[in-house]
Amino acid sequence: MYEEEEEKLNQLKDQLDSYPLPLSEADQVIREGMERAKRETQQVRKRRKRVFSSIAVVALLLLTFVTSIRVSPAFANAVASIPGMEKFVELIAMDKGLDAAIQNDYYQEIGASQTVGDLTLTVDGVIMDESGMNVFYTIDSESSLERIRIKSVNLSMEGGMPEGSVSYGSPQEESENIRKYTDRIDFHFAELYTSENRSFDLEVETLLSGERAEFSVPFTLPEKIKSSDVYTLNQQVEIDSQKFTVETVTISPLRVGVKIVLDPDNPMKILGFEDMRLEDEKGEVWSSIRNGTSAFGEVDGRSQTYFLQSNYFSQPKKLYLRMNKVQAVKQEEAIAEINTETGEWFNQPSDQKIKLLEWDKYHVKLKMPSEAEDAVHHDLFSTITDAAGKEVNNPSTGMYTTEGFDYWDYSFSPTEYQNPLKLELSAYPNYLEGDVKVELK
Repeated sequence: MYEEEEEKLNQLKDQLDSYPLPLSEADQVIREGMERAKRETQQVRKRRKRVFSSIAVVALLLLTFVTSIRVSPAFANAVASIPGMEKFVELIAMDKGLDAAIQNDYYQEIGASQTVGDLTLTVDGVIMDESGMNVFYTIDSESSLERIRIKSVNLSMEGGMPEGSVSYGSPQEESENIRKYTDRIDFHFAELYTSENRSFDLEVETLLSGERAEFSVPFTLPEKIKSSDVYTLNQQVEIDSQKFTVETVTISPLRVGVKIVLDPDNPMKILGFEDMRLEDEKGEVWSSIRNGTSAFGEVDGRSQTYFLQSNYFSQPKKLYLRMNKVQAVKQEEAIAEINTETGEWFNQPSDQKIKLLEWDKYHVKLKMPSEAEDAVHHDLFSTITDAAGKEVNNPSTGMYTTEGFDYWDYSFSPTEYQNPLKLELSAYPNYLEGDVKVELK
């Protein structure tokens, strides 16, 4: 079901790429695309663990078509038939795990709300397990919600929340008639949540027409959360002579976490697993998370947990973890360097696909050919440090695709740093292939 929708999107993208676009219109859609990308926000509670996002960059004109074709009628009808869930159809599409959680009555209705001025925020419902929490919420207003922004979100509880990350979108409604906005906030826990406490407080800060509104909505889950299934494997495997160990596979209702430890003696640095998936004896596949956080990485860079769509509510007789393709670069080419004063561009991978277009102390702009299957529609870098080893924040990244090229615009804060900047690659179109099949049961 999901692979078919994705193929339709790819076909539509190819058609759109073939259409000529006047420069004046191109400038406008580029600006809109960058703003849309910047509104996709991810925050980390603590910096001990790196977090990687799977926010994909789609062809600019394709953005207007996504919501019209990505939900199959059967899926939409199944979810919309559940009382109160019809408005969330778009928010759980393309994820077989969330689909299964809804159909197995694992969505908990909440209905808690708070009104600030003429804005009302309602926590409609929650899906929670030991790996995290998805909060479905609605903002209503008596006046227009045009260009409302979500500035920050937080989830708190007595004794403090576990370490982790949060993924959420910030809308830009263009119609003056919009009076209701519905979305989803995803909280991801770095460690399994085993507390019996089911009382939380959702804190959301919004900005509308220059006016800030701060919400604090307490709620309690009416039912206990389900325990995760943990498979301890500690099995060493390899792809094209690059070794790594599959330590554990943790299957929860929201997602599957696959903990991988890379061999420090590998001549190449593995940046990502392109087709990591669960597969049962019938060949049914549960693939990577399409939206939100796709992986947690430890500070040492060797240990990472990758997230897949969940098969928690399925009961296969056999279950395998499979992968055939990884992104990788030479260890010595894994950290690129840019001097934002001179425009010098050091140590990028030897094929030099990345081109530096603009630079100053506030930002750099890069481009790379969008090469069909080899295109990288993700953030290129995970961490940025200066010559003295001080971390340089990257408050926003604009990403877009046009006329056969992918573009990235990175901003820097603070601007007082020592050149050159060191940018650690987290994605690059260089691939290794093999065949890994690990039996879970």
